[in-house]
Amino acid sequence: MRKLQFLILAASAFIFIAATCRPLTTKDLDKLDPRIEMFKGPCFGSCPVYKLTIYEGGVVAYEGQQFTNRIGLHTKLLDQTTYRNLIKDFESSNFWNFQNTYKAQIPDLATVTISFYDGEQSKSVKGKDGRPAKIMELEEKLTAIAESGGWERQSAGSNYGMPENVIADELLVNLSSEVDPNVWIIQYSKQDMQIVKRLSPNSPYWLFRFNPERINPEEMLGLVRRNEYVLSAEFNKQMNLSPRN
Repeated sequence: MRKLQFLILAASAFIFIAATCRPLTTKDLDKLDPRIEMFKGPCFGSCPVYKLTIYEGGVVAYEGQQFTNRIGLHTKLLDQTTYRNLIKDFESSNFWNFQNTYKAQIPDLATVTISFYDGEQSKSVKGKDGRPAKIMELEEKLTAIAESGGWERQSAGSNYGMPENVIADELLVNLSSEVDPNVWIIQYSKQDMQIVKRLSPNSPYWLFRFNPERINPEEMLGLVRRNEYVLSAEFNKQMNLSPRN
């Protein structure tokens, strides 16, 4: 009987994805019941920031925010063996008996929140290091799903995870006077770097545009800032006097 229920849920999930005939949105996913969720927050470095949600029947949503190659909303359908085993792992872990929060000993690690939903019940376990081994095992399995292939992109997300006032694909760069910008950008050809303009005839500041589909904006900013010919670099902003063309 339980196996039949799983098959029905899997078929319903597949029909739900196929029947939309358009990119899914968060409103579409809101119609599904979540079973498992993991949110990995920022750290002091370049830790990937994303939310992974597994819904009843095996529909999975990945919402990448920053420092990940998958920015925005992506979805896929888990095979039923993986889905059933994952639910069993949570049920057998005594998840409800863990503390809600575990105190961190290493503050610069990312905070990870794992939630489990069962009908009207729900529980979240939050922490960095120092969490029980069973929680760490569950996180490893969820991370493996997040890092697996087969995702279908549904939306680019909200400004690639950047604040609304930031122009996520433009950088203001203070270049050394000894370098030719036209030659300098060649090293960033994989990121589709282009010169937009020089801010003024004698200004050391140049406005560049790149492709955020090829690299996360924060990663691109860090890459440029580490260049030996760059004195400073920052994102262009909406209130800037040099709006995008």
